Amino acid sequence: MSNNWNQEQNNQTVKNNGNGVPHTGDLSQGYRQPQPQNPPNNQNYYQGYEQFSPAPAPASQPLRPPKSYPRRPEPQSPMPQMPAAFQQMSPQFPPFPPQPLPRTQDLGKQGMWQQQQPQQGFVENAMQMVRQWSGKMAATRGGTNMVPPPMVLYKNTNPVLPAQPKRIRWKRSRTLRVSMQMRRRRERWESKSPTGGRIGMGIAITFLLLLVVILSSASAYAYGYYQSQLPRLQGIANQQVSQTTHIYDRNGVPLYDSYDQYGRRTPASYSQIPQVMRDAMVAAEDHTFWTNSGVDPQGILRAATQYSQAGAVQSGGSTITQQLIKNLTHNDDVSINRKLPEAALAIGLTQQYPKEKILEMYLNVAPFGSQDLGVEAAVEEYFHLNRSCDNNFKCTPGIVKLERNQKGQIDPILGLARASLLAGMPQNPVNYDPTVKENMPAALARQDYVLLQMKDLNMLVDGKPITDAMILQTEKLTKSMTFKPYQHAKKAPHFVDWVVSQLETQLGVPTFLTGGFNIYTTIDANLEDYVERAVQRHLQRPEYQFFPYPHISQLNTDSNLNDSAVVVMDAKTGEVLAMNGSVNYNSPVKDEGGQFNAALSSRQPGSTWKPIVYATAFEMGWYPGIVLPDVKTYFPSDGGPLASNNYHPTDYGNTYHNWHGAQASIRNDIANSINISAIKALAFAGVDNVANTARRFGITALDSDLAQAPGHPKTVSQYIGPSFALGTMEVPLLQMVGAYQVFADNGTRVPPQSVLDIWDNYGHHLYHYDPTHPHGVQVISPQIAYMMTSVLSDEVARAPEFAPDHVLSFWDGYGNNDLTYPDVAAKTGTTDSFKDNWTIGYTPDVVVGVWSGNATNTPMAYNVVGITGAAPIWHSVIERVSGKCPKNYPYPFGDDIECGPYHSPYTIQKFMPPAGVVQAAVSGNDGLKGAGQYDWMLDGEQPMQSGYVGATCTAMNTGNNGTTPGGTTTACPPGGGNNGGGNNGGNGNGNNGGNGNNG
Repeated sequence: MSNNWNQEQNNQTVKNNGNGVPHTGDLSQGYRQPQPQNPPNNQNYYQGYEQFSPAPAPASQPLRPPKSYPRRPEPQSPMPQMPAAFQQMSPQFPPFPPQPLPRTQDLGKQGMWQQQQPQQGFVENAMQMVRQWSGKMAATRGGTNMVPPPMVLYKNTNPVLPAQPKRIRWKRSRTLRVSMQMRRRRERWESKSPTGGRIGMGIAITFLLLLVVILSSASAYAYGYYQSQLPRLQGIANQQVSQTTHIYDRNGVPLYDSYDQYGRRTPASYSQIPQVMRDAMVAAEDHTFWTNSGVDPQGILRAATQYSQAGAVQSGGSTITQQLIKNLTHNDDVSINRKLPEAALAIGLTQQYPKEKILEMYLNVAPFGSQDLGVEAAVEEYFHLNRSCDNNFKCTPGIVKLERNQKGQIDPILGLARASLLAGMPQNPVNYDPTVKENMPAALARQDYVLLQMKDLNMLVDGKPITDAMILQTEKLTKSMTFKPYQHAKKAPHFVDWVVSQLETQLGVPTFLTGGFNIYTTIDANLEDYVERAVQRHLQRPEYQFFPYPHISQLNTDSNLNDSAVVVMDAKTGEVLAMNGSVNYNSPVKDEGGQFNAALSSRQPGSTWKPIVYATAFEMGWYPGIVLPDVKTYFPSDGGPLASNNYHPTDYGNTYHNWHGAQASIRNDIANSINISAIKALAFAGVDNVANTARRFGITALDSDLAQAPGHPKTVSQYIGPSFALGTMEVPLLQMVGAYQVFADNGTRVPPQSVLDIWDNYGHHLYHYDPTHPHGVQVISPQIAYMMTSVLSDEVARAPEFAPDHVLSFWDGYGNNDLTYPDVAAKTGTTDSFKDNWTIGYTPDVVVGVWSGNATNTPMAYNVVGITGAAPIWHSVIERVSGKCPKNYPYPFGDDIECGPYHSPYTIQKFMPPAGVVQAAVSGNDGLKGAGQYDWMLDGEQPMQSGYVGATCTAMNTGNNGTTPGGTTTACPPGGGNNGGGNNGGNGNGNNGGNGNNG
């Protein structure tokens, strides 16, 4: 009978090894007990058992108990008792293991014991195999003389233990020793930190999982970002990069460049960029550009090395493609949140587009200064190489001339110097800007680096490799260059601001700023310069004045008149030829306006409003010969009864002229700016009818005033009364000039035009205004327009009020004895508070309007009226735009203003009466049918009722400045000879006839 407990499992027999001691393999095997279903810590389960020695220890030295005791399962059969000696020697030793448990059907050949064993590792399996083979070898050697092992399964009846044979020290196998050493080491680790190993392993696993999640998320984000940005990248490659909008005058003179907050940019194609510029950029930023996939790991490592060694990076880790992505997205974040998507986009861009296209895009978007984006903007600022365009705006960029000197000859060293300087700038555009003197050492050092890189890469210049001598020559040439900073100049600033505001409204601000438009405007830069000089000359320097008496004055100091606005318009096309909104766009003085554009600001037009009132009355049957006496008159308000507190305005000077008869005709009333007559005409025509006429003339400010009025009146008559005739509702100068354009163009309204053509940077014609087909609208008949023009151009009719001042005519340019000077129509206006001062007039070709006053709306001096404030400026401008130079006139008529290079396309001509308007005789007393006066009226609308017939008076108005004698008898009514002769007209005997300036 074998005492090997697991004999039934492996059918082994145990034999003595010659020393009477079983082999350790059998001992360790035999002391294993069946495990419970859920055993405690497997590492401690057998702890203590393996240390048991086969030889029993003396009683004085009891065996060391194990560290832990597994709970013994209930025995399946009675178990023999331990010998008493053993119980005394090792009271703490664990009880004997039970007999093997019977097999069950579902455990197979291995039995329940093996089924419940924990799975062992490689080392444990090796050790088990050694134990098994050790047991087999011991059985083989033992034969039949085996000594029973010290622990047998029988009860010993001999109370005295037999003498133990002498033990021979045995040695464990190397495999067992290694296994046990590893187990002890593991036990020591666990004793020091029972959970440290598990925590460390958990942290490591968690970190790895987190890293996987981060990389997966970043990859997904990069891919999603790439997909979302793909349309934008496709648009960029199709010339959708933001570009500067250029504004020119009508002759191609640059006025202004508009661009977004990132800077100005004008594109250039790859074929237009010289090879030396391409090579220099590749050498400076991306040596492997032509071969990499969009990213360069070696470049990243190189940049990190440079930074660790020198604290600075000469060549960044990002490729040109990555920098292109960064510049297009305007993302300066240096974290992985930008780098991963940037790399993905760079790879995708490289796969979609050729390298030439990518380099072209980069050279068009890279920063070369604080406001210079793209190489074209850079050469314009630093080397003054401007682009040139033909009439269809097919442009040649300035970068094409990079290698050409001032004589137009190719200079390879000059091209290398410019290219290498520019190529070094994108890395730090602000600190490498050569226009800043303090930056030159850094800029030159950066240029030297670029040149050395070009040399190391064996790049060629003019077919020759770059040498040290060429580098020295290039750097010497660069040091001799002078650089001036870019000046964002704005010519005709108020006009440009007006154009920009219109286009931003129509196109949208982003589209206008980044669309790369080339805009030809209607303005003439040379005429605009003259207008600005004229305003400053007449306001800020002493000049000779005729009204109310000859004297010399300076308006800004003597009359507190500090600001003025001017608008010049083509009478046939509506083109705005000049616009000046203040005396000085850059002035910090508040009264001088500065950037505030008074030409677009609503002001009370004063008496310049009266022609609109009278034109409405003319449409309703009146004509210039009707008499409206200028006497004190009360005008009831709201249809109430007459009373002393009703509205009763006076004329200028707070008086009345008390004119009657021919002297009080509408012609004279308009020419001399009589208030009472204008209010009577308004009462006849009706407030709302006059307002409708103004709307047809393009005056929209009335509705703006109504919208802001208390109570929100629906009609002008509900908002204002008789004072409407005197220009008390505010209207901008531009709209008033547009209204007078209707008179100048025979009743046809053409809206003010500011833009002639719009092109893009690739020669596409987007918009064109055809001046030969202005699409005007006939708002009044040519006959009504001419009737008003005949009054406004009557120099004789305005003589009673304004003589001897002829600032409203061309008389000064022709001399006293020249009766052939052309016609010019004009009207002045001054508000009661002396806050606004106006003069608006026109020839058959152009309209000029002037407002004078203070930008802060403070009053001028009491003696400043239209004829002295705004009229001198108007006179100089309208003569200059008509082709004359007033500076050449003799004193005191010369205005001492440099005329400049402006060449007028207009010829001075007379106003010609249209068909359907005739001169008819009217009574000089009341303007009805008569024989004393002649005036213009509609053909077929001559008065049928005879007027009062007094003394014979045969004066006629022949062209306003005819030579027909005035009244022949003293029986003519006062002023009966007014229209008899011109300034040097006939010898009429009327009160204002005869010879002299008042004739």
